[in-house]
Amino acid sequence: MLQPGAPSFKSKLTGKNVIVKTALFSRAFPGTVSATDDTGFCFVSDDMIAALRELTGSAMNNMDAPSVYLTFVSLEWMVFSEPKAAAARA
Repeated sequence: MLQPGAPSFKSKLTGKNVIVKTALFSRAFPGTVSATDDTGFCFVSDDMIAALRELTGSAMNNMDAPSVYLTFVSLEWMVFSEPKAAAARA
C-alpha cells in the first residue's frame, strides 16, 4: 500500500528501461518509458518502431523519432528492475 504523498507505481516507471509484450506482436520489445499518465505510457523502442514500420508500410515514412503510446491494459507483461536496495525495502 502506498503512503500518502509517495510516488505512484506508474510515475516511477518514467526513465526506466523495460521489456514489454503486447498482443499486437508475437515477441517482446526492449525500450525506455519516457512519460506516463493515468492510462498508459510513452515507450521509446527502436525495435518496436522497426516492427511497426513493417506493419504500416509507408504510413510512418514521414515520422522522425516516433515513440509509441501504450495503454496499461494493452500490456500482456512488463519486465523492469530496481536497485537491490530498493527491492529489499518493498
